[in-house]
Amino acid sequence: MRPLFALLIAASLFAAVASWAGDPTLKTLHLVETHPLTINEPSDLAIDETGKILWTVTNKPARVYQLDLAGNVTKTLNYVGQDLEGVAYDQASHSLWVTEERTRELVHLSMEGDVLGRTPLDLPGKPNHGPEGVCLDDRGRMFMLNEKQPGLFLELDKNHAIAKRVPLAFAGDFSGITWDRKKGCFWIISDESQALFLWTQSKGVIGQFPLGFPKGEGVAVDEAARTVYVVSDAANKLFVYRF
Repeated sequence: MRPLFALLIAASLFAAVASWAGDPTLKTLHLVETHPLTINEPSDLAIDETGKILWTVTNKPARVYQLDLAGNVTKTLNYVGQDLEGVAYDQASHSLWVTEERTRELVHLSMEGDVLGRTPLDLPGKPNHGPEGVCLDDRGRMFMLNEKQPGLFLELDKNHAIAKRVPLAFAGDFSGITWDRKKGCFWIISDESQALFLWTQSKGVIGQFPLGFPKGEGVAVDEAARTVYVVSDAANKLFVYRF
């Protein structure tokens, strides 16, 4: 029985701890703060270059909000959407990009929430299984997730048309995404799998972190502060982790 017991302990530790060959210091995420939110059903999360401002979107109502690092609403943008699921901050133009799931659109917004442009997305499928998280890398390239049926990692071209589709199957669904410049990988959150994943196009999943709560819908990372922010749709909370 001792070998079996040892294997069970090892399996439990593996489930709770993730390591990444490219960064041996990144082995665990430590929950350091939890903040209740006054907005309903937050989905996706973005952070600015100062590490002081967060953005999220909701569905009831479909609005875009600026938050501080404790989850307090500091600004409600003008834009009123239909089925908002993703938000990204564009450092180059100091603007925002949001995804409308049911209408299959990428919408460009000013920092006040005025519409600067709309781009239809060629994504067939069930209305509520469409585009979710969106992010930009440090070169200004835009990436997006299709939630499921099929799960897809999408790379957009300079006109914001879909240039590349990579099937994803490592989680139950795919809810939010952000780029980590220092590690050269994406953080992807899955609502159904209740986990965060580190993922690259070349290697696939290179790390996994169980979250232990339902409906994790958005993730943002401050690499300088070694801090990860996660929002839960069901709990209406902002979770703050350190690594």
